[in-house]
Amino acid sequence: MQRAVFSYFTILLISLLLVGCQDDKDSVDAPADVEFSEYVPSDIQLSYEAYATKVDADTTLRRGNSLYYSREDGATMEVFIHVNDKDETVKIEEIYSHKGSVSLCSNTFYFKNGKKYISKELFEVGDAASGHFVERISYYNEKEAPIETLERKAEFEDQLEFEEFKTAKKHDCSTERAFMVLNQEGEFATTFQGFISEEPYLYLIVGENEKSGFTSSLVVQYIDQTIQKLQTYEKEMIGKGIQVEFETLSGNQGYEYQILLSTRLR
Repeated sequence: MQRAVFSYFTILLISLLLVGCQDDKDSVDAPADVEFSEYVPSDIQLSYEAYATKVDADTTLRRGNSLYYSREDGATMEVFIHVNDKDETVKIEEIYSHKGSVSLCSNTFYFKNGKKYISKELFEVGDAASGHFVERISYYNEKEAPIETLERKAEFEDQLEFEEFKTAKKHDCSTERAFMVLNQEGEFATTFQGFISEEPYLYLIVGENEKSGFTSSLVVQYIDQTIQKLQTYEKEMIGKGIQVEFETLSGNQGYEYQILLSTRLR
């Protein structure tokens, strides 16, 4: 699922225009001593956002993705990574949903000279009855410490672009979970969790060795020695560490398949 993404400069321009239009409308009835102010991005913001725009427009970057993980409670997780021709990480996108929520949230990280440079978060706060959406942007120095954080809030996600950013408490958005997903570590570790057969497909299930943990399914194309062993001793092999190589392909109606390329027991 994809959603429209607007550049920060476009959003700022829309904000300025909206504020300007509101000023013109209110000035008819407003007292003469009322002062109106417009949001003006700082030089730091403009510099950082120029870099983000450049990265977003770079068609030479190579894009890879993690396994798509899900949990029985409805939570999901997937990470995309963009690297340059030197295999340096330039951008990471962490797409996730929470337990019982249908909203997709995201953390987008931009890296410069191997260091975290910008983080952009989109998340939901509260429940369906009283919740709201928050967009938060943080800029980091050469030591990866936040130097400025901006926030804006709206009742619905599609209303965020019409809201104005405001300075917020400095916030350090961690990349730890994103790298855990990419490296198949921690709660996103790949252990053998069994097979599911849905004709004509056989799915290999991998994930954390916990009853309510994250898991991922891959379509088995070839019955190699590892798959044969796992099928023969399926019950005994549950929880065994397994390394998988895979490819994500698009199917009918936008559905994506994770095709198993190779496996190796760990």
